Amino acid sequence: MSNAAEYVGELITRARAAQSRIDGESQAVVDRMCARIGWAGVRPEFAESLADHCAVETGMGHAPHKLAKLNTKIRGALRDTIGKKTVGVVFNDEATGIMKIAKPMGVVGALVPVTNSEATPFVKAIHCLKTRNAVIFAPHPRAQKTNDIAVAEMRKVLKKHGWPEDLVIGLEDVSVEKSTELMKQCDLILATGGGGMVKAAYSSGTPSQGVGAGNAVSVVDDTVELEDVADKIMRSKTFDNATSCSTENSVVIQDTIYAELIAALANAGGYLCSPKEKEKLQAA
Repeated sequence: MSNAAEYVGELITRARAAQSRIDGESQAVVDRMCARIGWAGVRPEFAESLADHCAVETGMGHAPHKLAKLNTKIRGALRDTIGKKTVGVVFNDEATGIMKIAKPMGVVGALVPVTNSEATPFVKAIHCLKTRNAVIFAPHPRAQKTNDIAVAEMRKVLKKHGWPEDLVIGLEDVSVEKSTELMKQCDLILATGGGGMVKAAYSSGTPSQGVGAGNAVSVVDDTVELEDVADKIMRSKTFDNATSCSTENSVVIQDTIYAELIAALANAGGYLCSPKEKEKLQAA
């Protein structure tokens, strides 16, 4: 057995032991756990420090925008899970006699992208704990310390309130070998990142839920306010230096309003490259 396999195997054993301790917990307890984790992630002094560190370590994004991302994404995850039933009977159709009973998967292997390494650990932890699973994070190598800080904060919260710290674990000195072993040995993979990462997760033999490259195409026609659209595209495209997966990748414009939208984008701060400038930009 390789060193990576042994190392990951030990983490899996610790995580399974922790998960077994909350396997029978009530909905109220897991909801409280998620709330504690979420509010720890948006605590002002912690969130500001994590956002600053993430921007410096990864060399990507803009710290004030990362702070905004922490606040909106973590709070949003909490909001979206409030009142959602994840323990016991979660569905019961008396007419058909079909009943669904929630059961944890066990240990989730969570792959974290460098572009969103500040908020993703907290959001994934909320979802995993809400469903009574343990989670082990595999960060991008360029975000190792950021992940270490996030994981340490969550473990501190768990310990403070008497819950097993090993419900949340992070890979140390992350490598391709360790991440691959995590995907082999865990019970479910949550893969967020580029197409290569998601393909590796789906090819691992372990049940996987993947979110690949985002950056959708925006389609603009003549039914919209062009100045408003241009402003929204500008703000989306410049948020966190365009690292977010919700940033527009390109715009398809109805031909009758093409010139108008180009002018509106220019007014919003955009710049239309010449063919030669486009080649230089692509090369860079």
